[in-house]
Amino acid sequence: MCQSDVARELGVCQSVISRLASRHRTTGRVCERPRSGAPGVTDRNDDQYLRTYALRHRYATATQLQARLRDVRGTRVSRQTIRIRLHHFGLNARRPLQVTPLTPSHRRECLQWARDHVTWTMQQWSTVLFTDESRMHVF
Repeated sequence: MCQSDVARELGVCQSVISRLASRHRTTGRVCERPRSGAPGVTDRNDDQYLRTYALRHRYATATQLQARLRDVRGTRVSRQTIRIRLHHFGLNARRPLQVTPLTPSHRRECLQWARDHVTWTMQQWSTVLFTDESRMHVF
């Protein structure tokens, strides 16, 4: 089986297979070589605890998560490290949605208002001043 067939079967680029084959010929192994850079501060258990705690407390800030990790696990990390770990887990910062819920009668009135004004021209709309542009959430 040629490298392109292997790459196609695994769903990777042919250059990946070529690089792995070359590394195997040179070193007899294909595992990752040591990389430069600072070693990771958190281990797998710290990351798992952080992920679980963040999922249970969805609106905890990075500072709160940092303090919790320090108190419970004894691991001191920066807020940026917390953010990076959360991003790695697919947990990004979110703000709670603050909207006014609409009742069924509100929805009926809005729909009736829209039907009454559907035929207005641009000139008629140009005289209107909207003062209540709050966000609403339709259930």
